[in-house]
Amino acid sequence: MNAAIDFVLTLILRLVAAVMAIITVIEVALRRLLIDAGINGELQSAVLIVVAILLIIGALRLLGGVFGLLITILLLLLIVNLLMPGLHIPTTVHV
Repeated sequence: MNAAIDFVLTLILRLVAAVMAIITVIEVALRRLLIDAGINGELQSAVLIVVAILLIIGALRLLGGVFGLLITILLLLLIVNLLMPGLHIPTTVHV
């Protein structure tokens, strides 16, 4: 049961890491474009903050269902583990 819970947690963390990596790539590219355009300082920071917020909202809207499903599966696994702590799912088959 713990392996299943760890697997779902790993999926959630990898999905979050992938989203953050994509946002970082976009932020670095946009920062370079702004510097090349001569926009520095507070205006650059304001533009990057707005873009980061929009990217986060977009990612949540795009992947919200996946996050919801994974969190639901995680909570169900935790409930089953609490109700039946001795439950063991065999990982190998003996013939």
